[in-house]
Amino acid sequence: MDKNKMGLKGPLKTPIAKGHPSMNLPLCKTFDLYTNVRPCVSIEGYKTPYTNVNVVTIRENTEGEYSEIEHVIVDGVGQSIKPITEGASKPIAEFAFEYARNNHRTTSRRCTKPTSCGC
Repeated sequence: MDKNKMGLKGPLKTPIAKGHPSMNLPLCKTFDLYTNVRPCVSIEGYKTPYTNVNVVTIRENTEGEYSEIEHVIVDGVGQSIKPITEGASKPIAEFAFEYARNNHRTTSRRCTKPTSCGC
């Protein structure tokens, strides 16, 4: 990928608590693949609970749950630390606004995923 400046990657499944570490995070960090762009649009002729869907989700790909900072507290109890830094947040915000401008999007939303931290 470094030589040819391109690559094709399918889903990589990582065994939980055994086997090899995930290859997703090293690939993202090595090649600065910090952006995950997921368009979602309605397809004419397919019945779904929602109609006229046309959204794009843009996620940061290297921090948060992708940080892989985890440890076992006691048997059967694990803890995952999900840091979020300005250094990673600013480029993803800039990318999202640039994407919106370039693709004639008229609105944007910022969302976070505060689980149980009370954020």
